[in-house]
Amino acid sequence: MRSGLLLCLFLVISLSGFAQYKIDQSIPVKNIAGIAMKYPWAGGLNNAQFSAVDLNNDALDDLFIFDRTGNKGYTFLNHGTPNTVDYTYNPEYEDAFPKMENWSLLLDYNCDNIADIFTFTNIPATGIRVYRGSYSSENVISFEIADSLLEYPFNSFEVNLYVSAVDIPAIVDVNHDGDTDILTFQQNGGYVLYYENQSKENGNGCAALEYKPVDQCWGDFFESGFVQADSLNVPCPFFTGEDPEFTGNSELRHTGSTLLAFDNDGDQDVELITGDISFSNLVYLHNGGSLTDANITSQDTVFPAYNTSADVYTFPAAFLADLNNDGLKDLLVTPNNQVGIENYKCVWYYSNEGNAITASFDFQSETFFVDEMIEVGEGAYPVFFDADADGLQDLLVANYGYFNINSQGIYDGQIAYYRNTGSATTPAFQLVTTDYADILSLSVRGTYPALGDLDGDGDADLITGRDDGTLLYFKNIAAAGSAANFVFNSQNYAGIDVGNFSTPQLVDVNKDGLIDLLIGERDGNLNYFQNTGTAASPVFSSTNSFFGQVDVRQPGYTTGYSIPYLLQMQPGEAYTLLVGCERGFIFQYSGIDGNLNGAFSKLDSTYADIQQGLRSTVSGGNIDADGKIELLVGNYRGGVTFYNDAPNVSAAIIKQELLLNSWPNPADAAITVELPTVLHRAEFNYSIVNSFGINILSGSSINTGSAIIFDTSDFPSGLYFILLRNQDTHFVGKVLINR
Repeated sequence: MRSGLLLCLFLVISLSGFAQYKIDQSIPVKNIAGIAMKYPWAGGLNNAQFSAVDLNNDALDDLFIFDRTGNKGYTFLNHGTPNTVDYTYNPEYEDAFPKMENWSLLLDYNCDNIADIFTFTNIPATGIRVYRGSYSSENVISFEIADSLLEYPFNSFEVNLYVSAVDIPAIVDVNHDGDTDILTFQQNGGYVLYYENQSKENGNGCAALEYKPVDQCWGDFFESGFVQADSLNVPCPFFTGEDPEFTGNSELRHTGSTLLAFDNDGDQDVELITGDISFSNLVYLHNGGSLTDANITSQDTVFPAYNTSADVYTFPAAFLADLNNDGLKDLLVTPNNQVGIENYKCVWYYSNEGNAITASFDFQSETFFVDEMIEVGEGAYPVFFDADADGLQDLLVANYGYFNINSQGIYDGQIAYYRNTGSATTPAFQLVTTDYADILSLSVRGTYPALGDLDGDGDADLITGRDDGTLLYFKNIAAAGSAANFVFNSQNYAGIDVGNFSTPQLVDVNKDGLIDLLIGERDGNLNYFQNTGTAASPVFSSTNSFFGQVDVRQPGYTTGYSIPYLLQMQPGEAYTLLVGCERGFIFQYSGIDGNLNGAFSKLDSTYADIQQGLRSTVSGGNIDADGKIELLVGNYRGGVTFYNDAPNVSAAIIKQELLLNSWPNPADAAITVELPTVLHRAEFNYSIVNSFGINILSGSSINTGSAIIFDTSDFPSGLYFILLRNQDTHFVGKVLINR
């Protein structure tokens, strides 16, 4: 008989089949001046978007940062010290936020004093999705869909309120009637469309999202995209009704713009700050009209001209939030483009030195929050290495490159060196240089580092990958026992070229005592080059270009950006293979030893629930003398996150409210588990553990049907827990084996 099981519980078990890594922020890091960083392991910023939100219902506005690069959200708690920027990074709140893409703005649309989310969606059409905020019984913010796609009526149809993936709209009470309106650029032109929320007019207070287009040329100005200054007092040249099909004349164009609207003169109508994909600076537009008839009468094309003009090189976006707890909203300016941007000086912070009516923005920093993190511009590739030969593992962080407009490739690759100033059990790091081994002089990009003795002299040499798929070789010429001194020896090392974005690891793959080469690449596979020479004169022979049949590409994609890390989790254990990828997850493989020509077993595609955004890199080492491996995870925003093996955590807590059907129950030789809809024809990981928390069975599957069958013929009688997991959710069931 088929039986249904409804679970709503806290399930506390030891998950041997699931890694017990967690973000560890306890290791201190200092900058080059010896000043402690506030958020060293937060993970970097490139295209940050800032919103105020009370994360823990303590009446203080905290901070949510959403970054377009990898669609990564960050949560920072505000401690409320007056006239002080006083945040701590608290990633435990990040799981409260839904997965979002391209842009995210938080504001309270329904007047309940809880932040809601407006964000991009392309399902079922391109436009805006809204999530409603609330608090749990533990005073933790949470969100549920309020409207999956904002629409407005046109004739007998509902039409999506279009906002492109590259734009950022202004979401604000434009007409000062108490509900939330929307300003956004036309799809194919340079005029601003005004969508008025009819919630108040329809008797719904501020709670509804009922939009109507009322002005297709709001403010009577035009942004051409060809010149910095906007054209003012430009009459609307076309039909001003509600025809969503109208695209204007062929001379109009719209390739990307950002909007920020706020009242800056106390007359209740809103001014605008705009950014355009063609320019580096913001434009401030003063509204000299009224609530019912906006009219932009003047502009500042290098805003704020009265202070330091914001210049983020290309496509700026502006955001307002009270960052220093003085009751006034400050200004943040960041690049909105994801390519060809300034990737370190990418958050411009202006404190508001004005008053409650008129803002006056005073420039403070162009590296706000960024300089409080381990941050190397774009594409962070961290590894541990004892660079100064003191017995402690130091930290090297290579990158794709720092922005340099004068460089032929716009970016210059470098390696940052953080010396371990702690002890064998309590590591601590301080930045020594951002150009270790003088990489900058070579004008290369994508310098992924690998270290090992390549000449048999007892010390580690350095090779680095490159964006062109080849390798660079640096010989260590230091005397025995001295700090490493790497001197560039040759490019195109060993004649190896894997195509694009070579990411090497030097490791004894076949355990014959000679160091071999594993190399990841843009296509998502791994290349194995066996050392067929000697320790002093290695010869790296191409042995397998599809090593282990590893493929970390997302289905339907041609790129994967694989990053290999072959390791023994503990001394004497068989090899485990971890692989970073384009999507930001970590893949886990076993079955490597004695199977170098075969297919490895993929145990996990979301290892340890690690997801730090685009192009994850993974490496590690034992840096606290506990005999276990700690992990370093880099990402394309240029930051690094440290994951501890959590030796004091013997259990994982899963809270779900799930319906899992399994039969028969009790079972004997086999059980069938009906899959939740989201797992139909999708990749997921499974694990079965007994009531003592011991893992009995684990693996991954792409199921072609609606159910999965587990062979339990060898299971002793007892209670078992079934865990199914994709990148978003855990599903939990239980079954009794009775013989």
